[in-house]
Amino acid sequence: MEDELREQLGRAREQYAAGAVAEAVRSCVAIVEGCTENTDPSLIAATATLVRGPLDPLLRARVHALASDALALLKRAGPAGQEAAARVVAQVEATRDVFRAIELVDVDGEVGAEVEFVEIQARIAALQDPLLGADRLALARRAVALGQTVSDREMQAWGRLWSMDVHAANGQRTELLGELASLTVLAEQLGSAWQSRVLLVRASQALVDGRFDDGVRLAEDAARIGGEHSDAAFLRLPFAFEAARHQGTAKTLLEEVREQVEHLPFVARTWLCVALKSAGLRAEAADEWRALAAQVAAVPVEAPEFLMAIADGADVCVWLGDEANAARLYATLLLYEHLHVVAHAHAPYQGPVGLALGRLARLLGDLTTADEHLRSTLVRSEEIHALPSKAYVLAELAAVEPTRSRARREHAHGALDLARRLGMAPLVDQLDTLLGPGERDQVLTPREAEVTALVAQGMSNAAIARQFTLSERTVENHISRILSKLNLSSRTALALWHERR
Repeated sequence: MEDELREQLGRAREQYAAGAVAEAVRSCVAIVEGCTENTDPSLIAATATLVRGPLDPLLRARVHALASDALALLKRAGPAGQEAAARVVAQVEATRDVFRAIELVDVDGEVGAEVEFVEIQARIAALQDPLLGADRLALARRAVALGQTVSDREMQAWGRLWSMDVHAANGQRTELLGELASLTVLAEQLGSAWQSRVLLVRASQALVDGRFDDGVRLAEDAARIGGEHSDAAFLRLPFAFEAARHQGTAKTLLEEVREQVEHLPFVARTWLCVALKSAGLRAEAADEWRALAAQVAAVPVEAPEFLMAIADGADVCVWLGDEANAARLYATLLLYEHLHVVAHAHAPYQGPVGLALGRLARLLGDLTTADEHLRSTLVRSEEIHALPSKAYVLAELAAVEPTRSRARREHAHGALDLARRLGMAPLVDQLDTLLGPGERDQVLTPREAEVTALVAQGMSNAAIARQFTLSERTVENHISRILSKLNLSSRTALALWHERR
């Protein structure tokens, strides 16, 4: 058996020498998987250290995982493996993600590892209060270390995912993406359930960026890979709805939301209220909210959906002008101002808590406090490239500034530019109303001018989309906005306008 492993290592060396680095790494992974505690330690070490520091981050993460597995195997080999282990420790260190904290992989012994992991899982579930993220992060790292020691990839995967939950809520995007690289490698080996979770994390990050179509596509891919009863299948509609509420198409999903909330806890009807708001059904939303308001204020902080339910409730409160409940929700949210609304790293991202606080403070008439919340939230949004959140915050800042002031115009136009670029039609309409005919900028943006020129040349939406690497939907939004700004009714009229210019 050991001779066969040595032959495989020889082939891996040939692959690496020929430049087939990914194939060499896969061969080395297969070799280590075929080793036992009784395998020659020098063979294990040579396999783990064959590939030296590849530049590709994902390939580097694979090599790091390979070295970590080999190190755990050598530590179980006793004194015979100690010298070889020193070589592999260096490889683990050399390939670690420098954007993530150094991981401690020493866990004494492997007796009762499964029992300890179950205990960690139970403690994680009991510590869901968003303010206890540091405690959960320590437990998550312990789970990773335990999994590395006993060579259990699923333990490591759960530890990575739990860490990402904390990073997502804290707005620590660099740390989250570092963990995602490691989880991606583990998911390749663990199968479809974990691969679908990786896609969901990527979908959530797409929503952070404002890449709404990408977010929906990734969530649908995750549901297809995960299967009918997977986490991804359950989250397909929430992802689709979160993108649609930004784009102004959520009304088409109202009946699906109505059907899904029937099978969820009563407080989940805050989601239905937001869907009714997106559809403009004020009276029905008000009826739902009257029954829900007290329940939302009493959501247990240990529930993963805690911040999501409160933030959705705040959105509805502001829309309905419900000052009494707004004051209660504001007091509840204030402790969490520095956090972001996302139940899990693989759930839809819903924006910063500070945005909800700013809106509530404005409803309650405290414009100074609203301004303070919004300005600090603007910084947090920019730090993680949360462009839709930035657009909403700028719009709210415009609303708290004096009418016709320069600051109001600057904030509104900054929000309008982002909203148009991201295809956030409802926010565009809101800002057009806020600015009014006297303040609205009628000059086309550079991109709108380029689109206009191509329309005048007779190019179709599909051709324009290919020209700029955009979706046809985005081109349609551009043209619709151009026609509205110029008070024109057709592409022909737009082409004539361009020629006259």
